[in-house]
Amino acid sequence: MNSLRIALIACANGLGHVRRMMSLSMDLSAKGAFPVLMAPQAAVQRLATTFGVPMPEVIDFESRTTRADWLATDVRCWTEDLPALDEFDEVVSDNLIEILSLRPQAWLSGSFFWHQILPDFPLAKAARAEELLARYRPLMISTGLFAAPYLAAKTRLSTVGMYALGPRLRGGYGRDLLVSCGRGGEAEATTRELLQQLTSGARPGHATVWVESALYRSDMPEWMQPASFTPAMYGRLLAAVIRPGIGTVTDALLAGARLFMFHESENLEMVDNAQRLVAAGLGEACASAGQAWRAAMDYMTSQKAQERHEASIRKLDCDGAAQAARLILTGRAG
Repeated sequence: MNSLRIALIACANGLGHVRRMMSLSMDLSAKGAFPVLMAPQAAVQRLATTFGVPMPEVIDFESRTTRADWLATDVRCWTEDLPALDEFDEVVSDNLIEILSLRPQAWLSGSFFWHQILPDFPLAKAARAEELLARYRPLMISTGLFAAPYLAAKTRLSTVGMYALGPRLRGGYGRDLLVSCGRGGEAEATTRELLQQLTSGARPGHATVWVESALYRSDMPEWMQPASFTPAMYGRLLAAVIRPGIGTVTDALLAGARLFMFHESENLEMVDNAQRLVAAGLGEACASAGQAWRAAMDYMTSQKAQERHEASIRKLDCDGAAQAARLILTGRAG
């Protein structure tokens, strides 16, 4: 048994960061550690309910690290609101470099740095992040499939597999489709256009089309339903027409679905994610939601394409949380 108390700090920009830390929390607990998740309580509860997993120990904490927060020049650093860390043996900070100013030995988690991917990132904030990285060259854990190339140069990086939360449904194929854009701005607009076309068109075979819940309308045909993002929904998917955020991508891949990706053009995180997934044979990058939908329709009718995708899915490493937990508890990193 390992009795270490471990603080897991989640970035506030979307559920994917909280999801990753929840998955890590479960594996740390299974190995005898005592993790405490610092994240918005409502987000943690939503994920626990969606995936049917126990609630971890939580300190309700909003890190104020959304895209808008990063680009603002008049927002104080999120670390000023952080609960005390004195009682913790280890600290893991997801995508948040600034923790190093308080805990130079902290682990970083994630696949990129915000100051590297956001256009117009404030110069003073970027300089501070680079200063901390250069001074401490921190330990970092990243899913190898998504890890940005600069991480190895700036950190002591270890790569692991994908982080699964809840049951792993990989193997076998459904027939349904998912259309999701998350908080995409430009991506949301192209998704609305696609949904309008689908509403007035014919049903794709016998498939149910699961629609981003914020964009679902009650006047849509019965074969279009609001997405629940539960394991049961993912388990019914053949393909996902999505903006490639890591959380949705991970759950779709764990269910064996193929990815047809679109995103806002200026988002370098999404650009990089899409390129890596295409290179791994797991999906196709498209210019719009409409183009992604048409590619998904071609995939639905191609047995050979589905067999090629299955071969790529078999190569995935889905044990990232357990691998990360072992690294943290033994103190080893690459």
